[in-house]
Amino acid sequence: MKWRHKKFTFMVIPDANNSVMRFQLSAVILVIGLIMTVAILAASITAFLLYRGNSGEIGELKQQLSSATGDYEEIIDHKDEHIDELQTDLTDLSEQAKKINIRMQDIKGLESQLKEMVGIETGDSVKTKADGETTSADTPNEDEQFSMDGGTGGEELPVTPEEMGLLIERTRNDFLSLTEQIEHMKPELEQTKVAVVKQQKLLAVTPTIWPTDSRRITSTFGIRKDPFTHRATYHAGLDIGGVTGDPIYAAADGTVIDAGRSDSHGNNVLISHANGLRTHYSHMSKILTRIGTKVRKGDIIGELGSTGRSTGPHLHYEVMINGEHVDPRPYLKATRRSN
Repeated sequence: MKWRHKKFTFMVIPDANNSVMRFQLSAVILVIGLIMTVAILAASITAFLLYRGNSGEIGELKQQLSSATGDYEEIIDHKDEHIDELQTDLTDLSEQAKKINIRMQDIKGLESQLKEMVGIETGDSVKTKADGETTSADTPNEDEQFSMDGGTGGEELPVTPEEMGLLIERTRNDFLSLTEQIEHMKPELEQTKVAVVKQQKLLAVTPTIWPTDSRRITSTFGIRKDPFTHRATYHAGLDIGGVTGDPIYAAADGTVIDAGRSDSHGNNVLISHANGLRTHYSHMSKILTRIGTKVRKGDIIGELGSTGRSTGPHLHYEVMINGEHVDPRPYLKATRRSN
């Protein structure tokens, strides 16, 4: 087409003092320029219309994003609070584990005291103080024990993840240790219970108490100078001084096999216990039992006196094992009230 070869001249007239500027453009370039200008205008109008149409949605999306951001921040805050609560609970749990461990040691101490009370041998791990309290190698002393009831202070520092991890591990180990202790303690306590019952039965028939309220020994067991002949003789028992009429107690459970009077022993009672043991009570002012009576440890069987071959009010007390006289002193371990 011929119009493509046509040229158009454009003149630019500045102010009056400057020369006129002329330039020519071919028809093709001019058409292309117009097309690009129209395209740019069309694209701008389209973009404007699209933005205007989606501006509401963009605003809503911004609001949703802002709301979601706030929710996430709130969740993070709650998470931090929850972590603090868990850390506090873990600290409390750790303290409880320590206190439970102390109580477990107390139980072991009580078990050892119980064994000692009935004469069962105990290990060296738990020791008894003079006032009856117990100490153990695993039990903190008074300086190491603590209570949250007292005053506290000091600088508060944040807990590091490493420190919290160590606390978790220590608490877990504490509770595992407590579980093991409880599992070991169950059969041990059962064995202790059986041993205590057995020992109680044995103690009941063993003459372990003083047969009088008096503790004044006037003559010991063994060879001595006879108060009447002043010659060396064998004294088969123990003389305990007292006041006429003082009660005389059975030293153990048993059966009265003799209750009467003789020239040497005066009014006297013979009691048979288990395991070949017998006890003999002489010089009574009064007999308060009879042959065949079943007596319990601590029962009153007579009153102290000076009958028979005696120089004054006292109890002549004998202990025999399978017919052989033995020293009663090792058996005198308790009072009538603590048998």
